[in-house]
Amino acid sequence: MHLCVSVGESTVVQCRELLQCTAFAEVRLDLIDDLSPVDVKHLFCKGRRTIATCRTGRFTEAERLALLAAAIEAGAAFVDLDLDSDLKRGATLFVRSLLPFAQRHQCRLIASRHFFDGLPSDRILFTTVRRLSTFEPAFIKVASRVETETEVLRLLALMLLDERVVPVGMGPWGAVSRAAALVLGAPFTYVSPEKGRSTAPGQPDSTLVRMLRHQMEKTLTSSFAS
Repeated sequence: MHLCVSVGESTVVQCRELLQCTAFAEVRLDLIDDLSPVDVKHLFCKGRRTIATCRTGRFTEAERLALLAAAIEAGAAFVDLDLDSDLKRGATLFVRSLLPFAQRHQCRLIASRHFFDGLPSDRILFTTVRRLSTFEPAFIKVASRVETETEVLRLLALMLLDERVVPVGMGPWGAVSRAAALVLGAPFTYVSPEKGRSTAPGQPDSTLVRMLRHQMEKTLTSSFAS
């Protein structure tokens, strides 16, 4: 379960082909062209480890709700809801309607928050983890652009607050931070299927993360052995 492949192909057919050879995947519904709730049901099924994600911007709130509900009904294992849009105060459609619907279908929540402009203060990060934990999610995703080694360490340190935290680095240190998170015990991390097919800034491909993780673990083993 360590590597979750983010699937954001432009057509349903392309997404289905990629899902057939992927053990654990996030399906970015907001990136698929001409998508309908009927199409969504072809992308999810019981027994397949999939995350249903539909970010704001492309669809209306009602359309996003319908697409996510269709994914949940079809068998999505997880649904990703963002604190600043879906879980914010006043977002009654998602909190009061979609979450109970997901629970009835044994679809677990990934509560997330994204900081695309850079890593905020520790106070904001700690508050974010606490707020996301109140929704009783399976996992807590905190994604942020990181520019320095120190920022990577601050992001990774959030795992000490809650074992459900999935720290996701974006930007120039994205690959290193995600591989390091796995070495330190993160539940999983997000990767692209191959180079050039990322769905987020600095999202590394699976081959790169595996290589970096292997190098880090080898270095740690050598250090302890000496």
